[in-house]
Amino acid sequence: MLLRLRRDWCGTRTGYCYTARPFVANDTHANLGPSARCFVTGAAGFLGGELVRTVLRSGVTPDRLRCLVRNRESAIAQGVPEQSLVVGDLRDLDAVARAIDGSNLVFHLAGTIKGARREDFLPVNVDATRQLAEVIAQRTPSAFLVHVSSLAAAGPSVDGSGADRKASECRTISAYGESKRLGEIAVSQCVPRHAIVRPPVVYGPGDSATRLLFRTATAPLCFVPPVARPISIAHVRDVVRALLAVAAKQPLGSTMAIEGPDRTDTHALLRAIAAVCGRSARLVPMPLSIAAVAALACDGFARATGRLFHFNRDKVRELRSVGWVADASSLFAATGFRPSVCLQDGLREVARAEGLTR
Repeated sequence: MLLRLRRDWCGTRTGYCYTARPFVANDTHANLGPSARCFVTGAAGFLGGELVRTVLRSGVTPDRLRCLVRNRESAIAQGVPEQSLVVGDLRDLDAVARAIDGSNLVFHLAGTIKGARREDFLPVNVDATRQLAEVIAQRTPSAFLVHVSSLAAAGPSVDGSGADRKASECRTISAYGESKRLGEIAVSQCVPRHAIVRPPVVYGPGDSATRLLFRTATAPLCFVPPVARPISIAHVRDVVRALLAVAAKQPLGSTMAIEGPDRTDTHALLRAIAAVCGRSARLVPMPLSIAAVAALACDGFARATGRLFHFNRDKVRELRSVGWVADASSLFAATGFRPSVCLQDGLREVARAEGLTR
């Protein structure tokens, strides 16, 4: 295996260190260039934290990176340097303007992924996204925006067809997907220099949704839809590398989907997770009508307490669909990017990180 010495950012206190990392032929980290001045939203999240750490490892220094975050401590825990922090809300125009000034590259990752009703998704996924796009158009019109949307904005598919369709042509089935579709339209209307990227299910170590998936797969009984649905899934490192490839090539006005090296289905994924944990998944088919009742109870509890869950009626709508498969051929054509983390290796990495291997 070929190795290369990389100068990595090792945190706000320890500074830089040098590590030997496997050489990947289409690794585009270094292609941002020395003049890149980056602005990132959602840096305190799972995907945003991985993006920030990778951008810093690529050679972008903390003084050329601005991260708009609501929670300072959470952002620092994700590895965001204090020098890069701008504390504020995406809906705060002054904070956004202060953070974005001088940037020539914008990664918009912030979004609402959990909600008990349609109105829960709109303030961030639509309104704040439109506001950010307007600020970019007014203050940094030459900046390139990488807008991270979702495969849910394209709608269901069993073979990936339509995954790169323009938002105006898409037909969504969930409130979350519709909010992401409307956010895409806002970006397209306001920012000429942009690209829209639609990840599928994203997994990796340290992610709460991934952790929940592992707990489900390794439970004594694992309730599943009666019929397996085909899905695409991608490791967080591959998603970040895809975003950097888009940022490096800057295919203007493009809409592209991301997928991992392996396609799977809802049942096979749970079996694969259990297998890397040294167990056998005990799948129990459950009618979706029963799941809908449980989701209704979760939504009612969420409205009463303000505590939101990954499982809700919106997720049941997505479970009823024919499948969620991406086709990344447009991404490859525009950037040459190919994913490299196969599903079994990625799941095994999560199992080790969570201490679930036997």
